[in-house]
Amino acid sequence: MVYKFDPKYFNGTIFSLKAWDMAEGWMEFVPQNLPIPASYFPKSLTFDRASAKLPDIFHTARNIIVFSERARVVMEHWAPGQVEFVSVACHAEPKTAATLDFATAYYFINVLGRAQRLQWLEMATDKFPPQDDGVERFGLLQDFSAWELRERGPGEPLIWRDTPWREGNREYRGYNEVLIEDVLWRELDANFPDQLHALQAGED
Repeated sequence: MVYKFDPKYFNGTIFSLKAWDMAEGWMEFVPQNLPIPASYFPKSLTFDRASAKLPDIFHTARNIIVFSERARVVMEHWAPGQVEFVSVACHAEPKTAATLDFATAYYFINVLGRAQRLQWLEMATDKFPPQDDGVERFGLLQDFSAWELRERGPGEPLIWRDTPWREGNREYRGYNEVLIEDVLWRELDANFPDQLHALQAGED
């Protein structure tokens, strides 16, 4: 069983962040399915509002995910070398900081794991507009329950972005999604309950 990796909380929910930015050019690495270099992540985050304790796993923006030190320890135990942890300092005024109850350290996660497990020919896809090179490109539909994935092979990562797959003049891309194997999702959910959406992929 596979899940979309999707923390429940993000900027604007139980906390809010002052303006922050990834360094210019970071999006160039995404279509190449390459990890984002650590230097492109901000060095600090400043929180200006909080209504509850800061989760151990949260988004600053879609697919830009932060782990606490506690969450890092769990991830590195179960999936060593599959995620890079980029340190980020978190700040807030005293009253907000007391509500957030900061952990000892925080990290942006940079998913290093790659695998090609999506079974493109067995599911419906979204066709992208044509480009000058003549290659027909396809992506995932948002109905993640209808995705088809093969079983994990020996040595393949427990958390990964899917490697693009090519057949003739057709290229299939699903790298925007971070996917996570059931055993790792359940371990994170057990340690950090109610912090992850239970979005099973391929369970239609």
